[in-house]
Amino acid sequence: MRGFRSLYTISLLFILLLPLPSQGEEEGKVPLSKLEEVTDLIMSPGCNYIYTLTNCPSVEAVQLRKLVRDRLAKGETKEQILNYLVEVYGPRILASPQKKGFFLLAWWVPYVAVIDGAIIIAVVIVLWRRRKEKEERIEEGEEVDKEYEERIEEELKKLDL
Repeated sequence: MRGFRSLYTISLLFILLLPLPSQGEEEGKVPLSKLEEVTDLIMSPGCNYIYTLTNCPSVEAVQLRKLVRDRLAKGETKEQILNYLVEVYGPRILASPQKKGFFLLAWWVPYVAVIDGAIIIAVVIVLWRRRKEKEERIEEGEEVDKEYEERIEEELKKLDL
């Protein structure tokens, strides 16, 4: 019985002294913050591309997170992992579109549309103000069309003869 207790005690000490991964790391010695930095940039096919890989609870998301963790543990960069996933799943897998080609246009169109809209509104306001000012001057008798005045004078000269 004494041998059993000592074996039990040694086993318990061995288990307690085993190094445990810190809370900041997951399996494969990849810090959780580094893993989430990459998985936040990836949309999950398992959740119909609605959630990022970090937030999706599907089985496929778990597998993809493990794939990302393994690739990070091998020393691959974030860009290499994202390029690999784009090759496999297409550009839809990215949480934000790439800033090149058609997607660069997609980035700039909203800004250009807002600026163009502001310019159009400003031009319309200026034209309306000028028109209203011109109408007010005509009503007050201050401004009469020069061309119209010249035509009237020519007609009057013709009648005097």
